[in-house]
Amino acid sequence: MMSIKKRERKMYELTCIAPVHIGNGELLKQFEYIHEKNRNEEKVYFLDQKKWMSYLMRHQWIDDYAQEILRRRCVLGQWLRNKTHTSNLRPVIREICNSSADVYTTKDSKKHVNDIVRQVKTIDGVPYIPGSSLKGAVRSAILFHCIRQNHPAYQPYWQELKRVMVSVDKRTIGNRSIQRTINRNIQTIVRKMERHTFSKLNLDLDRPNDALESIMRGILISDAMMTEKKRDTIVLEKYDVSKKRGKSIDPHTVALFRECIPVGRRLRFSIIMDTDMTSRIGLTSLDMLWQWMRDYIQFGLEAQQSVFGRQFRAEFKESQLADLLIGGGTGFFSKTIYYALASEREGKEVLASFFDYVLFSKKNRQTRRLEPAHHHLRDDDVLTPRTLKLAYTGGDRWILGLASVKDVTEC
Repeated sequence: MMSIKKRERKMYELTCIAPVHIGNGELLKQFEYIHEKNRNEEKVYFLDQKKWMSYLMRHQWIDDYAQEILRRRCVLGQWLRNKTHTSNLRPVIREICNSSADVYTTKDSKKHVNDIVRQVKTIDGVPYIPGSSLKGAVRSAILFHCIRQNHPAYQPYWQELKRVMVSVDKRTIGNRSIQRTINRNIQTIVRKMERHTFSKLNLDLDRPNDALESIMRGILISDAMMTEKKRDTIVLEKYDVSKKRGKSIDPHTVALFRECIPVGRRLRFSIIMDTDMTSRIGLTSLDMLWQWMRDYIQFGLEAQQSVFGRQFRAEFKESQLADLLIGGGTGFFSKTIYYALASEREGKEVLASFFDYVLFSKKNRQTRRLEPAHHHLRDDDVLTPRTLKLAYTGGDRWILGLASVKDVTEC
C-alpha cells in the first residue's frame, strides 16, 4: 500500500512543443480512409465503421469492395468516385466518416498518402497520452540516472550485453532462429539490470516478484487528457535525416504516415509518488524526478546535436524547452541507456554490429546472400542509429515528440 504520510501529489500541464504521436496499434491502408487534395488543403477522412458497412450494404457493394481489396489496388476515394459517378465526395464523406485530419508532406515529397498509423484516442474520439506511456518515459529516465550515478555497479551488465551483441558469427546473419535467441538473451540481461535498479522494496515473499518489489509501485501516473476536448489531429509524413560517414546530411521521407496531436495542444495529468518507496534509490520528490527527466532528454539531444546541430540549429534550440520526449519516432532515446553504460565510441560500435548482424538484414539480389540492410558499421559516423526523426508541417519543422511540462497543482 502507498504510504499516506509520505505521499506527494501534483497536477501537471503538458504542452506539445512538437507534434506527438502515440500509436493505438491500428494501421490503415489506402482502402480504409478517404484522401482528398485540392489547392487549398489536403485531408484524410476516417471511416465510421458502422456507418461504412451500412452504406456498403445499402448499395450492395460489399462484394465489389472486397474484390477490389483482394486485387491490392483499391484507393478508396477513387473507388467511391467510380461507383457514385461523381467527383464530389462531400455528401458521402459526411455520411460515412466520423473525423478528419490535415495532411502535411515535405516540400520535395512525391509520395502519395500510404499507410497511416493511428493516434490513440478516447472512446469519443479525443486524442490523449496514456499514463503507461508517461510512466515508461519516467522509468527510462530513472534507469538512466541510476546508471550515470553508479556507473561501476552497472559495468558487469554492459560486459554481458557487449558479449552477446558483438560475438555474432557473421555467417549466421539472417538466421531468424539465432536472432530470436540473441534478442531473448539481451532481454534477460536488461531485466537483470532493471531488477538491480528497481527491486528495492525487499518484501518477504515466497518467490521473487519484480512487479511487487519494484519502487515503480510508488509512482502512479494518470492519463494525460486534453484541457479542451479538441478532436482534430494532423497526419505527417515520416521524415528522417541521416548522416553517413564521409557524406553530407541527407533528409529523406518514408512511405509511412503518422496521425499526431498538433503543436500547442495542452493536456493535464497527475502524478502521485510515495517517497518512502522511491527514496530507496535517492528519489525524494517530484521536482527531483523532473530534473532526472530533463537530464535524460538533454543527454540524448546533445548526442544528436553533435551530428545534426549545425544544420538544424533552430530545432535544437527549441528542444531546450522540453521536459519530455515521448511517443513514436523517439526510438533513439531508448538507445541512450546503452550510451550511458558505455563510452560513446564503444556504444556506437557495439550497437552498429548488433543492428547489422542481428536486427536488420536483407538478401542481396545479385549474390543471393544475406547482408546488413543499412551497413551501420560501415556508414555510421558518430552515432548509431544515425537518424534524427523530424516533423514537418507546412514549412515548420520540429524534433518529433517534444513536450514541456509545468506544475499546475495550485491553479
